[in-house]
Amino acid sequence: MFPNINENMKTPMTRREALKRMGAFAALLSLELTGVSALTSCSNKKARRIIFFFTATGNSLFVAKMLSDEILSIPQELKKNDLVYEADEIGFVFPDYAASAPLIVREFISKAVFRAPYIFSVITYGNFAANVCEWWDKFANERGLHQQYIKSLMMVDNYLPVFDMNEQITIDKHTDENLATIIQEVAAHEEYIEKGDLGRFSEEGLERLRESHFPMTAQQLIDVNHDKCISCGICTQVCPHGNLKLSSEGVIADGSCEFCLACVHNCTQKALSLKSRMEGFPGERNPEARYRHPEISINEIVRANQQRI
Repeated sequence: MFPNINENMKTPMTRREALKRMGAFAALLSLELTGVSALTSCSNKKARRIIFFFTATGNSLFVAKMLSDEILSIPQELKKNDLVYEADEIGFVFPDYAASAPLIVREFISKAVFRAPYIFSVITYGNFAANVCEWWDKFANERGLHQQYIKSLMMVDNYLPVFDMNEQITIDKHTDENLATIIQEVAAHEEYIEKGDLGRFSEEGLERLRESHFPMTAQQLIDVNHDKCISCGICTQVCPHGNLKLSSEGVIADGSCEFCLACVHNCTQKALSLKSRMEGFPGERNPEARYRHPEISINEIVRANQQRI
């Protein structure tokens, strides 16, 4: 008989603990079914797994925390001179931007060296992943990064020009179940590169989409409502490029932009919004709706992205 977990628990299990247990149990069951002793496996030295992540609203940071206790922020790692990493397992978690990777993630893997027998990626997205996993596999291979596993994970879509955050958070995207499956598959060192589905897009159409998304400047994208702004400085701390600055006149947006929207989503006063990029169309679907992953704090995003000491 299995013990009554609810009776033995002194405090309620968090979502993070539940997901890790689901993934760990499934991984152990997989080992038993394939004839590998779970006891023998557990007696060996625990493999070192490093996760590199990039986040704006906490989705990818949450996934990184589910996959490892050793997580490293890509914006913070890029400040270092030594970018050579070795481990038993190396993973990357980042959001899908226009069926591709954020520029800061591309820069990181182009500069760094990674050595591990098992390398994998989890790409978070909100609505349509297209062929992002295949695109990432090709991009990484061309830079000497060869991966055994790449999979996408649907979560809340935080792309404000198209989606209303109040609607997004009500949609059941089966994120927890799918994340538990990923945890299991990575633990078992499965080899899998997710195949793309272009849907109504063509490869040429996706390239045009990427070109329209990149490059972007903060001046083109961000509008500051100085009547709402209280000069708290949070937007200046969550920007991975340090594009926002406090001045005597309030916040100033200046510099090349990742288009991550961390500043807009994490502004506590909703003083930042998106400018319209097309005449006659609003910059956002719902300017009053913002999103941050419910289990990730603003301070965690600040620690991940902050560029100023």
